[in-house]
Amino acid sequence: GAMASSSATPDGIALLSPAALPKVLGEALLPGVRVVSLMNRSGLLLGCAGDAQAAPAISAIVSSLWQNFEKCDGSLGCLLLECERGRLAVKAVGSFVLAICGDSTVPFGLLKAKVVALTSYLLPQLSQLS
Repeated sequence: GAMASSSATPDGIALLSPAALPKVLGEALLPGVRVVSLMNRSGLLLGCAGDAQAAPAISAIVSSLWQNFEKCDGSLGCLLLECERGRLAVKAVGSFVLAICGDSTVPFGLLKAKVVALTSYLLPQLSQLS
């Protein structure tokens, strides 16, 4: 069904509106971070902050990688990748996947801290949608 804007559920939890998602993801944008994106398991981009042009391609790559890693290790916490164009931190958020893509100046520890903080903020709200 269509997602409504932010509304309270019977148990009092406010749902995150799709319009608010880029603002929330934008909290993880720091110097060197290019894109913060949230996608479903099949790579459909739900929201992003930063380089919106790059986000769909990154989402497609990330969801494919994540699915392969999950098959090998279902208990995967946070995936940290180094590639020629930068660094990537990926984490599951309920049935969704969150990715933060930065250049090689951003320390992995910082990327991981951001992805973990965003996950704990988003999880209660996104679990309502899945």
